[in-house]
Amino acid sequence: MRLRGLASTLGLAVLLLLGGGPAPAQQKVQDHPVIKPLPEVTKKDGVFRKFDAHKFRIKTEEGYQDKEIRGKYWEYSYHTTPEVSGLYILENYKAAALEKGGSLLYEGEERLVFTLTTPEGGTLWVEVFRNGWDTHYRLYIIEEQPLKKVLTFGAAQIRHELETKGEVTLYGIIFDFNQATLRPGSEPVLLEVAKVLRDLPEMKVEIQGHTCDIGGRAYNLKLSQARAETVKNFLLQQGLAAERLEAKGYGMDQPVASNETEAGRAQNRRVVFKRL
Repeated sequence: MRLRGLASTLGLAVLLLLGGGPAPAQQKVQDHPVIKPLPEVTKKDGVFRKFDAHKFRIKTEEGYQDKEIRGKYWEYSYHTTPEVSGLYILENYKAAALEKGGSLLYEGEERLVFTLTTPEGGTLWVEVFRNGWDTHYRLYIIEEQPLKKVLTFGAAQIRHELETKGEVTLYGIIFDFNQATLRPGSEPVLLEVAKVLRDLPEMKVEIQGHTCDIGGRAYNLKLSQARAETVKNFLLQQGLAAERLEAKGYGMDQPVASNETEAGRAQNRRVVFKRL
């Protein structure tokens, strides 16, 4: 079993990423819209999740490291015809990625990692892993993006966090980009906070503004302070006493995730209510 000629490899590259070539023998799992299986695949299985994480091996100046990427998640397991070698698998995906302008991040005997830019300007992370023998390989694919929040804390949850943990982090309070103006959708969350504070008249809280690292430290300290003041003013309009509310911006100084990805930056942009 040997690697086929370069012309064959490059020809297959077009088939892989544009979706051509013979259909697999068993069509039980929907293929990824961009990263396709080899034409020699005879059996496959897979899973899709709206949001998950995978650690991708990448090469750095210090050596190699595993970088966790989060977003839309696909995982596929493929079995091929007997004449396919592991080298054939990896080299075909490598040629396909390069032809599409992808970036190779890791290349080894059993693993290939690369990224592609999506038509929308996002980043698609791909790992090809030959699973111990030549005729079986796996694909791990993540379209990097932050979590789309579908769960909002109600008054009961907010109160529980404040009383048991002393603070609550709320991602449902959102602002215009680089501004301290509340965006539509923030009001319901803040009204729940106001309800909790009215029910606990002795409680005082610090309203903390936190940002990611875009813009630098001084800029983000000013921005986070302005955002904390906006939240305070909203609660004052709900009839809460000013002496119970302290607004403080922490800028980028207290991250809870890496600022190297959009998903991490989204986690760092947050409002925290801390009991005083």
